[in-house]
Amino acid sequence: MLLALSVPVSAQPEILPAEHPLYDFLHQQRVRGLLPEYRHEARPLGRGHLGRLLDSLSVRTDDGARLDAPTADWLARYRREIFEPTDAVAAVIGEGGRVHIPLGAESEKFLYYHRSDDWRLALNAIGRFQGRASEEGETYQGFSLVPEGVFQGNYRGIVGFYVGTFNGAQMTGDTRVLQADPVLAPLYYIGRTDIPPGNFDRATTSLRAASRIFSAEIAHARLLLGASFGDGLIFTENADYFSFVRLGLDTRVVQYQFAHGALGDQSFVVPGDEDSGVLLGPERYIALHRLTLNPWRRLQLAFTEMVVYGQRGPELAYLNPINPIKPAEHALWDRDNSLFALEAVFRPLDGVEAYGTFLADDLDVGLLGQNSFNNKWAFQLGLGGAIGPALGWVEYTRIEPFVYTHRFLLDGSFYNAYQHNGFGLGHPIGPNADQVEVGLRAWGPWRTRGEVRARYARRGENVIDPETGEVVRNVGGDIGDGRQPPFSDFSKIFLAGDRFAGPGLTVGLTWEPIRDIALNVFADYQQWDNDPNRLFVRTELVVDL
Repeated sequence: MLLALSVPVSAQPEILPAEHPLYDFLHQQRVRGLLPEYRHEARPLGRGHLGRLLDSLSVRTDDGARLDAPTADWLARYRREIFEPTDAVAAVIGEGGRVHIPLGAESEKFLYYHRSDDWRLALNAIGRFQGRASEEGETYQGFSLVPEGVFQGNYRGIVGFYVGTFNGAQMTGDTRVLQADPVLAPLYYIGRTDIPPGNFDRATTSLRAASRIFSAEIAHARLLLGASFGDGLIFTENADYFSFVRLGLDTRVVQYQFAHGALGDQSFVVPGDEDSGVLLGPERYIALHRLTLNPWRRLQLAFTEMVVYGQRGPELAYLNPINPIKPAEHALWDRDNSLFALEAVFRPLDGVEAYGTFLADDLDVGLLGQNSFNNKWAFQLGLGGAIGPALGWVEYTRIEPFVYTHRFLLDGSFYNAYQHNGFGLGHPIGPNADQVEVGLRAWGPWRTRGEVRARYARRGENVIDPETGEVVRNVGGDIGDGRQPPFSDFSKIFLAGDRFAGPGLTVGLTWEPIRDIALNVFADYQQWDNDPNRLFVRTELVVDL
């Protein structure tokens, strides 16, 4: 019945941002065995593609697959958001200029909405009222107002666009509390300053042309890659957004993606005449190819190759979407930082999913088993299960010393490191560390959803002289320091250096008591045996118009 009343979305190429909770919801349905064609490991995706997945899920459940009541309610809610039934769209300004804010669960509100044979246009305004508190040796807190706007749409279902931006201001408290927020810390003027300013902003943009099989996109957004229920090894939410172009091929059995992006690094001043100076930043880029195969509905295999390079303009060899990266790097005199990753996702039976990723930064087969600096690798193994509206998992991640680093240094920057504005693109624990994580994610009644992650982490940090602050022994624990060990040794030892260990807990909860008015709570706690314990809490009231 709902399918018949909905406006088709199969030709909506505009993206849904990678952080949207719909992706985790679809992942849970895949684990349950209801959506085997969904590929969670490469995001963001287009609204049309997501709409077709919701269609498939609705048809399968109508054909006899049973959904618990909370999951059925969330499916209906996400269908309303993606399909936008025309008879349920309401504007803030109603007839006669009167203010009309519908509160019913069936209402979808826009400041402006237009749909015709040629155009779909939608404008939303979002207001966030945020309170933050952090403690790590010292205690900080503050209150912020964050207005946000989103404008999206498409022309004739061929070219779609998405523009979202927020500009927040901390009104009270100490702005150093912003540095403890994992959402804001990757902003260079927040995470890399002693006392950050009280204003902060970010933009998400995408211009995308797509058919059922091919897509082309230029964007400034978050790109997530890799198999994991939490944080993977390739691209995670650890770093800030970056600009990229992306090409895609998507069929039932084969998926291929090419991306080329621009990365940021710390700027430096070049002296000029008469005590003047020019502010410059290292030119840095990343290129990647990702091939995914689904030979069987329960098995997914993927190969990803990447390279980070800098100190020159975009390299034509890396802009070629079918040119293998490692031979291209060798042809360019082996001066860049190439990596590759192998993944497997396997669902032996409905309700269970296992995955594994092996990432190699450098690999010398002749030196395997010798703790050589020339072998830099990481792996991650996970097992998850879905029961009703809940998804639970256990995961182990190990990242060897010096992984994600690179040895070339110029103007104070290891410009080929696998990072963006000082934050790693990969797993947030960084090199020379490991972690065990147990998580639970659930979609409850009354428009509530939540997530809990418990972990135990170990890390080995570079040894620092307490008087000078200089590194006296590099054990491969800093992604921004790629200096090699002494040639007399030239070896690495896992968890060497100053060692820290301890349990941690992350909790997130969202409740929407009234349609488009939500309460969010996020808390993160990390206990260290040789470092101050860290606590961060953010509470948020979100009003979406």
